[in-house]
Amino acid sequence: MNALREGPLHIAAQAGDVQEVARLIAEGAVVDAGNFRLYTPLHFAAGMGASAVVTMLLDVGADAGALTVFQETPLHRVAHGLVGAADARVEIIDRLLDAGCPLDAVDTAGRTALWFAAGTGTMPWTPEQQATRFRVLRYLLERGADVSIAAGGKQGRPIDAARGLHQLRKYRIEWAEGAALLEQRGQ
Repeated sequence: MNALREGPLHIAAQAGDVQEVARLIAEGAVVDAGNFRLYTPLHFAAGMGASAVVTMLLDVGADAGALTVFQETPLHRVAHGLVGAADARVEIIDRLLDAGCPLDAVDTAGRTALWFAAGTGTMPWTPEQQATRFRVLRYLLERGADVSIAAGGKQGRPIDAARGLHQLRKYRIEWAEGAALLEQRGQ
């Protein structure tokens, strides 16, 4: 276990190493072990877009709705991630929702997975990241994510996140395609 209280299963899940995850589970690793912020191996795998690892962890009983100290679910992590193929992320969303992860769960700041999918950072995305993020955003909407849930403070609704309004003006990046999609859905 490292200083962040992450065991070998966390590390293997984050790396997307299916064989190592299987070996560690067979040896009795605790699938829902949380690190110092209660992120589980499932949070790590979801955030990295490691769909095969997510499937394996869920198949052995990992909690699809596990909460971190920030009240983030694995769905928040898959929606927020910038790595991994779009197909893998959509598959993870399905697996998590089918296993009982709540679609519109809010973290301690009131942000949903949809908010994270819409939210821009302070650095522009690559075209591939933008395409993946768009597909995740669209898919969460197709699955019924609530566009009206507003995060606390100045973070606002998912459409506000797509417009970059949660960032300082100096660092604000607007994601026009994401905002347009959310506008079509009634925001």
